[in-house]
Amino acid sequence: MMATINVAKDFSLMPSGRSHTDGSYTGEHFYDYLVRIMNSIPEDEKIIVNFDGILSAGSSFLEQSFAGLIRKKNITKSKFSDKFIIEANDYPEIREKILRYVKEA
Repeated sequence: MMATINVAKDFSLMPSGRSHTDGSYTGEHFYDYLVRIMNSIPEDEKIIVNFDGILSAGSSFLEQSFAGLIRKKNITKSKFSDKFIIEANDYPEIREKILRYVKEA
């Protein structure tokens, strides 16, 4: 079984910003959302994060959301790809950026 997050429907059409003070749909908000999902499902269950349908996703949002999971020790770099499936058919560069930010965290 897999948990699925449709960013456009479940979070925002235009997620952006890094910290809570930058707005309502920032990287810190999405990081918190990801942690809640991770804590509510079995450890071996995968999480699909689907970015299709969004209008944009800022780099600071992506970096804080996903590299934050590594920095704050919610998951290791080596286990990230086992846990998360990133889908971004509309903007494939989103997936590439996330994987780069995780690697550099």
